[in-house]
Amino acid sequence: MFSKELHRKIYLFALVTSPLGLLLGRFPGSLPMVIMGANWLLEGGFTQKWKLLKNNVLFYVLISLFLLYVVGLLYSSHVDNAIEEIRIALPMLALPLMVLSSAPIGKAEIRYTCMALILGCVLNTLWCLIYGFVLHHIEEGRNLSRFMSHIRLGMLIDLAFLACVYLMLTSKEVLGKLVYVLCMFYLLFVLYALSLMSGLVILLIVLCGISLYYLLKQKLAYQILASTVFVVLILLGLRMILQLSASQLQGNISDYNAMKKENVKGRPYICFDSLGVLENGHYVYRNIQLEDLRRTWNKRVPTDTFSYSGQHNLKRYYVLLRYLSSAGLNKDEDGVLALSATDIQNIRNNITNVDFVYWSYLHKRLYELVNEYADFKNGGEVNGHSFALRLRYWQAAKMSIASHWFFGVGSGDVQASLDAIYEKHFPEISKKYYLKPHNQFLTVMMTYGIVGLLVFLCMLFYPLFYLRKYLSPLYAVFFVILMLSFITEDTLGTQAGMGYYTIFNTLFCATAYFKKQQILGDLPESR
Repeated sequence: MFSKELHRKIYLFALVTSPLGLLLGRFPGSLPMVIMGANWLLEGGFTQKWKLLKNNVLFYVLISLFLLYVVGLLYSSHVDNAIEEIRIALPMLALPLMVLSSAPIGKAEIRYTCMALILGCVLNTLWCLIYGFVLHHIEEGRNLSRFMSHIRLGMLIDLAFLACVYLMLTSKEVLGKLVYVLCMFYLLFVLYALSLMSGLVILLIVLCGISLYYLLKQKLAYQILASTVFVVLILLGLRMILQLSASQLQGNISDYNAMKKENVKGRPYICFDSLGVLENGHYVYRNIQLEDLRRTWNKRVPTDTFSYSGQHNLKRYYVLLRYLSSAGLNKDEDGVLALSATDIQNIRNNITNVDFVYWSYLHKRLYELVNEYADFKNGGEVNGHSFALRLRYWQAAKMSIASHWFFGVGSGDVQASLDAIYEKHFPEISKKYYLKPHNQFLTVMMTYGIVGLLVFLCMLFYPLFYLRKYLSPLYAVFFVILMLSFITEDTLGTQAGMGYYTIFNTLFCATAYFKKQQILGDLPESR
């Protein structure tokens, strides 16, 4: 319909701006794909395009999981769910189809796409900061992400950070290098400011891996120095984790923890000794004077009163017990009277530890994870606890796989299968937390069985071996981030996660494929 040059410009524009759209919301994320698809159809030349695809093994490998989605419809009991999954997975078919049947792309397209990714991350996070801290004062970090889950945003920021490193090292202009360095510092800042814990952990793992890789190529003296620094940092991290674990998992041998019958005023204590909940080494549910707590708190804070009935702010009682224990204060009238105005405000803000406000974000998140593990170990609350819930999700997924191990339950049926298992075997989980396995490998095996898992692994690792000599250095970090996300998330179950995989996997693989064909002299002249 248009000239060949114009079709090419439209195609490249849609391709390189796809990460930018992905980071700005659902509609902007779909727009580049729609433009690229319409342009591809209007361009015509389908006979030639088919010739370029029909013997291309890479093309069939890249679309293999999408074909499984379609095959899974044949034995699905929830076709509407299956169709929604296919809609989300459509880029897995469309992008390889269009890119591998079009003229070659190379390093320039990788650079421009990385720039679009960085710009998208900056715009996305600027809005998150303004919305969360200026307009609405949101305190829960994971609720700050506006256009996608905080997990997916962390993945994209990680790749953008490493893209900045790549572009900075390969840029020839001093101003360009400076811009990329500033972007790197900004992206690190927003990972912390937006409480993107998974993003921080994944980036740390990737950076450690890169550092070790290059360390092995250095002189022995540098290897010894760097190794020493690594060991010291690891020991300091382990020391912090062990100290925190000890304070939350191991009770102190002290007078405070000794079970007592009554307080100094002769009022009887209650001990729930079966609950091994700790704060700073102090047992939370030992030596409690229930009526003292209720009466004294209600007197000191009449606007925040509580009773023991669930519909009367029982959470305040729970937070109060933990806070008093963390401070080593009696859980009776004397303890409540000893609280300062700051302590009372902390408790009203649902802070459960007296030291919480002084900790770094990383320390706070580790504290939360340790407490979740403690609750899981003690058979306590799991709802709202991401770590404890994931352990149960994985258990439920394994139960489902044991019954449908060969072909799985079919497209769209994963949630229904898990719901039945949750209801029967995990009654402690509230229905609003009935979610998928939060592990991409388990989800694929649940859906398509061992057959589907083998296809999935082939789709992931075939390009790595087939194109290993021609792939961009960024592919390695993209791949590691993807694999790490698969361990704790159903990454491909959302538009953002699917976009992360399909856009960059197709871009890197196609670029390497065209480069290999050109070097080997197998690139068709018609291109």
